[in-house]
Amino acid sequence: MTSKLISSYSNANTSSASRDEPQPQWTNVTVYFAEHLIAEILCCLPVDFGSLDNATAVEIDEPWKTLFHDTRVVGSFNGILCLFNPEVDMFLWNPATRKCMKLPTVPTEFRRPMEFGWCAYCGFGYEAVNDDYKVLRILRPDDQYLSDYKVTVYSLKTNSWRRLQNISSHFRLVGPWGMFLGGALHWITVKALGLENCPSILAFDLGAENCREVPMPHKIGEELSLAIFADSLCILEYHLNTHVDVWVMNDYGVGNSWCKLFSVEQPRVSRSCVSLSPLAYSKSQKDVLIVVDNKKLMWYNLKRKEFKTVKIANAPDVFDIEVFTESLVPPDNNFSCAGKQMQKQPQEKRKQQQQQKRNKRDNFLSKGFKLVL
Repeated sequence: MTSKLISSYSNANTSSASRDEPQPQWTNVTVYFAEHLIAEILCCLPVDFGSLDNATAVEIDEPWKTLFHDTRVVGSFNGILCLFNPEVDMFLWNPATRKCMKLPTVPTEFRRPMEFGWCAYCGFGYEAVNDDYKVLRILRPDDQYLSDYKVTVYSLKTNSWRRLQNISSHFRLVGPWGMFLGGALHWITVKALGLENCPSILAFDLGAENCREVPMPHKIGEELSLAIFADSLCILEYHLNTHVDVWVMNDYGVGNSWCKLFSVEQPRVSRSCVSLSPLAYSKSQKDVLIVVDNKKLMWYNLKRKEFKTVKIANAPDVFDIEVFTESLVPPDNNFSCAGKQMQKQPQEKRKQQQQQKRNKRDNFLSKGFKLVL
């Protein structure tokens, strides 16, 4: 890899200066840098910028695209997507760098690719303590009253699957993919209490590798779905053919921090709104981008309670949407941009080293050089 920096100097008064005086000249200085320094500079730069204004949908040629099966997004973190395709199973992919890695074959008893959401469940997330990306797969037994859920976890650091302790099957998980937040994967669960179904939230901690229950809003209905919105846990409460309530948990893990953010009248969105999920706030924080039935995007104005359809050219009729942050992180166990695996260091020492790198970068960029690749 060859990279160079070019600096230039000029004087606006050159034409009016005396001929007897020495004239400043344009100068070109070429400086070559080692690859590891270029990698550190690139790590600090944004990958690109996008907008929904006059947007056009562009098909991304993902590496394991197949003719007969669609690829589904399991989850994302730090620019890495975890994808599932029935023909090739699971793989990690960074769309910004086009780098990808296929996961090892899952243990035999978990190979039920066509049944995700019915008796098999999956989630992808990041475990900060060990600086590790993990994939969780859960399998419901054929007879859930006699057996427990089987659980296996994939670690990117070890590049292997490992069986974990079973989970009690006295409840039913809702939805195929776990929602990742705060180091844990979350599912809505339903358990029968007499003649009524009692919903709750199950959180699987990727660090401790165990389950816990997250408190729900009080007096909430039974038709629910889970999402992540504005870095908070979000519940969509469906009231048949009338409206959808959007709840957010302002303080994670605190039951009384749930609040109803807004309500959406279903007939104004769609005649038969099966699913609705908020994606992001607008820059002004006055509008929320929502996806309806995986078929259309709409801006919802929180004050006026009005909708505006987002028109994207070449968009497919049905689609999955994943909001993620682009990065240059490779989808393998080489976590650093320089291609070397990060070593465990005390947190304070690591912060100091990161600050030193930022200072070097800032001092270098402040000299007015232009990077040409």
